[in-house]
Amino acid sequence: MAKKLARSDVNILIQGESGTGKEMFAQAIHHESRPDGPFIAINCAALPRTLIESELFGYEGGSFTGAHRQGRPGKIELAHEGTLFLDEIGDMPVDLQPVLLRVLEEKKIMRVGGSRYIPVNFRLITATNKNLQDLMRENLFRHDLYYRLEAFKINIPPLRERGLDIVRLAKHFIETIAKKHHIPAPVLSNEAIFHLLKYSWPGNVRQLENAMLFAVNMSSGGVIKPEDLPVEITETEISHYTVDPDLKLGSAGIKNNLSIKEMEVIMIIQALLQTNNNVSEAAKILNLSRSTLYRKIKEYNLYGEIRKKRA
Repeated sequence: MAKKLARSDVNILIQGESGTGKEMFAQAIHHESRPDGPFIAINCAALPRTLIESELFGYEGGSFTGAHRQGRPGKIELAHEGTLFLDEIGDMPVDLQPVLLRVLEEKKIMRVGGSRYIPVNFRLITATNKNLQDLMRENLFRHDLYYRLEAFKINIPPLRERGLDIVRLAKHFIETIAKKHHIPAPVLSNEAIFHLLKYSWPGNVRQLENAMLFAVNMSSGGVIKPEDLPVEITETEISHYTVDPDLKLGSAGIKNNLSIKEMEVIMIIQALLQTNNNVSEAAKILNLSRSTLYRKIKEYNLYGEIRKKRA
């Protein structure tokens, strides 16, 4: 989706719970659309009311007590020819919202204490974990600004609803962490994958990243096992989820909140665990041919600790 959105400079509003990876998604769009320009991020909820205006628009020297003598450019000015990411846009003070709206309409800014306009060209991506329509009804967010921001609106679901994306993101974080520390990237064991898929992830992507940092540091032998994961993730007992030998993969009768594809992964992992990673025996439990099971293992990247045994 990031590649498609990068084709134009339309304003984008990203909505989702805290920690769902809204800034990561914004960075992906930036790297596809304006990779040679800066990516400037600012959290509207993290700045004191007295600083947010000067942070956004900059200031001229001597414009207020404590101001830098030469003045300083604001985040909007620094984002020229790049992307400006305003996180928690719902927390922007109401009196500053029309100023931002004017910048979007006129493509120019004036620093605090300044007397001249500075032209700016940037892509705007905003994000929030609040319902902006509720804020509009409470007169805490301007209607005209909302409709300017939401030319394209994206809702990022919480991690617990993203199924196999959990595993893909976990592997991405593992590789990133390993590269940063100049060590070989460990692989996730099937048991570890099982726990990642069953956990509810209240902290979303941010929690997953921290969990993988913990796991990489705790792992040994090039494999991340359940005991290497934070304890809250492994509280679900694997033995509670057993494979029904009469239930075929892809069956619509699976009673679980996960999708059929995600349940396939769990059933395959369970069958492998029950058979000590014997693919031939696992295939019998799942009513599959061995070649079909190998294909699904490859499709879902479940090799982990599998030992290929001869039938």
